[in-house]
Amino acid sequence: MNWNSLLSALVGGLVGGGIPAVMTYLGSRHERARRLEERQWADAEVLADVRRLLYDVDPTRRGANVDTRPGAEDALWTTLRQRCDDVQRRLLVLYVGHPSAAIQSSAEKVAAESAKAVVMSEWHVHDLLKKSGNDEQFDVARKCHETALASTAELERLVRATGAGNGRTRRRGLGRKDGNMLQDPHAGKRLGG
Repeated sequence: MNWNSLLSALVGGLVGGGIPAVMTYLGSRHERARRLEERQWADAEVLADVRRLLYDVDPTRRGANVDTRPGAEDALWTTLRQRCDDVQRRLLVLYVGHPSAAIQSSAEKVAAESAKAVVMSEWHVHDLLKKSGNDEQFDVARKCHETALASTAELERLVRATGAGNGRTRRRGLGRKDGNMLQDPHAGKRLGG
């Protein structure tokens, strides 16, 4: 038996089989990165619509620009409510279909808080139109709006972090540097910080 022939055949087989395996792995990685980028762009479009809606219903801005012509505000608010419904639907799609549990939870929160911000801002404008401008209603509308903006910023942070983590939600590094542990409400397991 010629050991050189056997060794050459073995090395040739490993190299011949290894090259396609490496190429398949690299192609798979590239495809996964491409899908992640597409997902992140889709998430960014939803977030841009949320931001634009919250900008347009800002109670300070809307209160300062109330249109007193008959029916003008009603027409505007009909359009804003329709946009809100569209944004809610898109956020609920994120909630139901996103692979990240953290983004799902955050999208649900943003959906609820942005809808509340729209309603409270509309009530504030209607109070101004009735000449019964209520400072308490303005404060409630402003706080709801600020809460919706903060939740949207958190969702944006999660989308960016998920994109930076190659599609995986990072569980490590959630705790502080002193080693505190965080409780995962979904799995009931303690996560290392």
